[in-house]
Amino acid sequence: MKCINVSLAAGFMALLAMLGTNAWAGTFANIVIDGAFADWAGVPVLDSDPADNAGSVDIADVQIANDNHNLYIRTTYHGALAQSTFIAMDVDQNTATGFDIFSLGLIGSEAGWQNDFAFEQFTGVYNTGWGLSGPNFGGGHALMSPFGDSSSREWSISLSAMFNPAGLYGGGSIFPDRNFDILMWTDVGAGDVSRPISYMLTVPEPTSCLLGLMGCCLLIGKRRSK
Repeated sequence: MKCINVSLAAGFMALLAMLGTNAWAGTFANIVIDGAFADWAGVPVLDSDPADNAGSVDIADVQIANDNHNLYIRTTYHGALAQSTFIAMDVDQNTATGFDIFSLGLIGSEAGWQNDFAFEQFTGVYNTGWGLSGPNFGGGHALMSPFGDSSSREWSISLSAMFNPAGLYGGGSIFPDRNFDILMWTDVGAGDVSRPISYMLTVPEPTSCLLGLMGCCLLIGKRRSK
């Protein structure tokens, strides 16, 4: 069998260097939205909020992951109440634009979800009256499980979701680049918020990519040795 040539080896090392730069920015995972949470094992907790909304929806831990098609969020609660939980997304990571949750200056949200329902937000405006567009019932909505109250809940938001062309943002992706901020919150009881979480969409873990590339290189080597 002939050895893999120098150009293939150089390409392999270049990919390794590239992946080493960005691969750990977020967590790449394939999550099934089914109300079973075993597939969240290994996904780090990005925020832990203390018990501070007694007798109501009280946010605890927040985990976030993504694959090539979806953003995944899981929230646990102090207790068994989950309705109504909001997701606020600061697309441009600018607190001066978008809706300011509870006027705390933590986030400027352009896109929001109430439980699974998607809508557009704007500076000073909780809901502009325009929804989103794209996958999940044609409205950029979230897939969510379980739907009712629970001590843990998971969501899937399509990375192809768009602002409604008729809305104030005039269309465009709600994920224009890999970086954005997320805040989990509720307005029931005394109200509760997580800390704003800065997240960067990531690519598959280096191990899986390198194994795939090594397999391709070996296949090429076998073909050349024949």
